Amino acid sequence: MKTLLISFALLLFAPSQNDVQESKDTYVYICTGKTAYAYHCTNTCRGLNKCSAEIKKVTLDYAKQIGRRSCSICY
Repeated sequence: MKTLLISFALLLFAPSQNDVQESKDTYVYICTGKTAYAYHCTNTCRGLNKCSAEIKKVTLDYAKQIGRRSCSICY
């Protein structure tokens, strides 16, 4: 019974995925083209197929700073 209560308490107070803060060392990929607007989790994402400029690996924080949003295909 004690083990059951401890397990329940751990589940109750464990942080959800939404509560976990993303690391500053998380890297994403962006297209440097003028009309690009998203960041991608991999450089092979289908959303980068039409990139006519360079694909760069940048930090997630930087991608957000320059106004990029997450790709609807890979996120």
